[in-house]
Amino acid sequence: MNENDLIYQFAKENVIQPSGLIALMMPQTFGAGIAIKAMDGRYKLVNRVMQSYFDKTFEQFTGLTDAELFPAEVAAQLVQSDAHILAGAATSSDQLDCLVAGRPLQCLWFKFPLLDRDGQLLFIGAAMLDTARMGDIDKMQQSLEQLQRDNQQLQQTLAELSKQARTDKLTGAWNRHRLEEAMVNEMDRLKRYDHPLSMVMLDIDFFKNINDLHGHLAGDQVLVKLTKVLQSNLRTIDTLTRWGGEEFVVLCPNTTLTTVTMLAERLRASVANTSFAQVGQVTISLGVAECMANETWEDWFKRADVALYRAKEGGRNQVQVAPEQTTGNDRRQAMTDRLLRLSWHATYECGHPVIDEQHRGLFADANQLFEAVLSMRPKAEVATLVNTLVAHVVQHFKDEEAIIRAAGYPGSAAHATIHSALADKAVALVKHFEADTLSVGELFQFLARDAVANHILGADRQFFAYLQPKLKGSSP
Repeated sequence: MNENDLIYQFAKENVIQPSGLIALMMPQTFGAGIAIKAMDGRYKLVNRVMQSYFDKTFEQFTGLTDAELFPAEVAAQLVQSDAHILAGAATSSDQLDCLVAGRPLQCLWFKFPLLDRDGQLLFIGAAMLDTARMGDIDKMQQSLEQLQRDNQQLQQTLAELSKQARTDKLTGAWNRHRLEEAMVNEMDRLKRYDHPLSMVMLDIDFFKNINDLHGHLAGDQVLVKLTKVLQSNLRTIDTLTRWGGEEFVVLCPNTTLTTVTMLAERLRASVANTSFAQVGQVTISLGVAECMANETWEDWFKRADVALYRAKEGGRNQVQVAPEQTTGNDRRQAMTDRLLRLSWHATYECGHPVIDEQHRGLFADANQLFEAVLSMRPKAEVATLVNTLVAHVVQHFKDEEAIIRAAGYPGSAAHATIHSALADKAVALVKHFEADTLSVGELFQFLARDAVANHILGADRQFFAYLQPKLKGSSP
């Protein structure tokens, strides 16, 4: 394989942007030594000119560091120029005067970044120009300075073009191309590491009416404001894409179906509670789907689209969940979701309307709190749910004690003592939350074991008979 083939293959394999490749190739027109250095400081690619300067073959050169090629003081100087590139500089240059391979070397050493397709530094490129071989150092310096300016301008231009190619011009959200690139990476992480992955598809309800009644400019303004509302309610790991027209997609890495459903509901409510200039209220319909381990992108997208269609057909301004295949990892996730939810059953009812209604309410409060903690909602939001739960628990205990005393339950005093102990645990729960030491395990233990299993399904059942309608002449 010849030198150019090696260079182009290297650029292709490592997805180097054209700016880096051009900066790599241009100096060779005036006999420069060219080298590519990895982030660990070891050279990965050198051209023949560079090999000749050091009297080494390609195989001997690759893998070496500056400390193994240059005297210590020169290697230290080159480390500083590397630091400039690592810090974001477009170019860096040094004039070196040293012995290399036993021969004196006077040269200009020019460095530039090689970036990946996302603009991240991938390698450091170097061009070495031997002043003895090149002759007029002033002209050579001018050539280098021009190359620096060209390279910097080219990289800025390409960065702007790359941004334009990957974002929606109107809203600034991702476009389809950027989403599809990210989807490949996230689905690979799902398959390799079993990281959950979900998406939300959403559509503005009756958007055609907005354009017809208020004009397309007003419609564009709705799209821009909607994007801001949606993005303000997303987590840092989520990304928003304008799929086309009034349709958007939210990609949610490390997110299960339960959590993405809650996120979608939050997005729906936020949009419904926002006033749009000239238009007033705008609503959205949403479909959510979690990606299956062996599912294709097309199948996953289709299921989310089916869920969105259901939301629109079901009356709009709602969230619908895609039909799921319960196999493999999805069965494990479904089991986990069930374990971390409290499900109310008719067999839990005691027959008294106040107590049964409050018990059902406590189940709902507990599930909301579980979901908020597991989805890492803001502390202020979780604090509201904690305080609501504790307030409802205290009020329930007070009402229940009054009801069972009136019913003649002989164990009412002992039951009140149990309530007092549970209330103390609830207070301790609040203290742990305020100190940022509340764990999911502790929360689950209090709600599922202490409040539900031991109390509602245990101690409370002792007074059920005293709340049933009594037959004449019968006793509890």
